[in-house]
Amino acid sequence: MLDNFHLAAITRQGNRHRLYQIPLHRRLQETLAGHWQDQFNAFYDEVEEIDFDPGYTPEDHECFSFSEYELPDWLENYDSGNARNLRSVVHREGAMNATVGLVAFARDNEDDELMLFQNFTRSKVIQPGNFIFLSGDTFRSSGDMALSLDPQLSAIYLPDRETLLFRSYRTVNTFLPIADYFEEATTEQILELLEHERIAAEDPDRIASFSNQWFRKRFAMLQQSSILDDYTANDIAEFADGYGVDVQVRGEQIVFPANRQEAKRLLQFLNEERFIGAITATLFETNSKRAAS
Repeated sequence: MLDNFHLAAITRQGNRHRLYQIPLHRRLQETLAGHWQDQFNAFYDEVEEIDFDPGYTPEDHECFSFSEYELPDWLENYDSGNARNLRSVVHREGAMNATVGLVAFARDNEDDELMLFQNFTRSKVIQPGNFIFLSGDTFRSSGDMALSLDPQLSAIYLPDRETLLFRSYRTVNTFLPIADYFEEATTEQILELLEHERIAAEDPDRIASFSNQWFRKRFAMLQQSSILDDYTANDIAEFADGYGVDVQVRGEQIVFPANRQEAKRLLQFLNEERFIGAITATLFETNSKRAAS
């Protein structure tokens, strides 16, 4: 079982991330340490670590590996020894609704430090009265908030190796910065993506010509995410409401604009890099420190 197990919430307001301790009763702490040990074993045992490839989906026995991964400054100074000193998430207004991931700090059976991550969304915050549980022969409710946890890990960070392991960029990108680790899409790859059945590009050659490093990384991210395969053009246009981007649909395709600024906004949205603050409802670009225009 994992030793010195501590659980924390990763919150995001715009581009600002914070960690808050999730205080646990001792018995629950021990139970979760056992469950997360099982999840660690399922993820890590006999796994084959492979170099990241935006166009590849790992098989069950594989995971992507980023060596020499630099933790963000809001996370790098914490481990299982000092995570208990984090401020508690309890009574922090809006903190749970702004939570984008969970991280467990622990030590393995060889006393090596671990960081174990789970994805987290607002839907996993269960408000009082919205759930029932079996007590004896009847179901009851509770006046307290509850959290729903995933049955599997989204990522693992091994501090002794400075290595991040994960299987889905799209999932990990919600709580850890990894865009800088993307290889840039080539001009040929950009043109290929702009021929996707969900996209109607206004001027593919012009779009490719103004695509600098920022655009090339985002095209590579979009290629890996499978957003265009998983959602229809109308779905995506509907999701865009309130995110400051005008998604035009032509038939069953998204119109990809040849205007540089409009193209940037669309790429940010498709890569889920535009974010509405949980408290202020301000629209942010998550890869910057300013409110979105």
